[in-house]
This record gives sequence, C-alpha cells and structure tokens, in this order.
Amino acid sequence: MKKIILFNLLFCIVAVFIAFNYFNIKSRSAVVFNYVEGYMETNYGIDGENIILVENNFRRGMGLFEIEVKDKVTNTYYFFEVDIRDDYSLIYIRDLSELHRKNQADNKR
Repeated sequence: MKKIILFNLLFCIVAVFIAFNYFNIKSRSAVVFNYVEGYMETNYGIDGENIILVENNFRRGMGLFEIEVKDKVTNTYYFFEVDIRDDYSLIYIRDLSELHRKNQADNKR
C-alpha cells in the first residue's frame, strides 16, 4: 500500500513539474512574439496585423528565444534573438535579419 501511495505522489509531482514547464515556455513564447511585434512596428513601420509568426524556438541551455516572423505584405522574413527575464521583462532584442540574408546569398553562389 505504501508503494502505491509513494508512486502516485511521485507521479503527481512529475506531472505538475512537466505541466508547469510546458505552460511557462508557451507563455514566454507569446510574450517574446509581442516584444518582436512592437519592435517591428517601431523600427520598420510594419503594421502588427501584417506580421505572421513562422517559427519560435527556445534554446534551453542559453535561455534565449530565436524567432522568425514574416511580413504578409512584402513576404519578407525577419529573424530575431530575444532574451527575457523570469518576470517576462525584456533584456534585449537582437535583429539577425541581415546576417541571415547574407548567409542565404553566400549559399546561393
């Protein structure tokens, strides 16, 4: 009987831990997209309604988000590296769009 109770307790702890991490990453991804959308509206003059999220990756070891967005009007892709704190405040946004465009041009040669 003690083994069943112990197993159920451990299972519940693991399930809560996994669920917390999953929803934490999903909410942080939404906040990162909101920061990128505001950055693009401010610096590029692109309307927020014309921005589509293509890919949003969380780099676990570094705690960074790599996000790729697309402008619907011009079909231009933009790449960003974003770092946020545990309280969802922004540390920095690094625009990597030109670097990606140069790498694509070098690969086509």
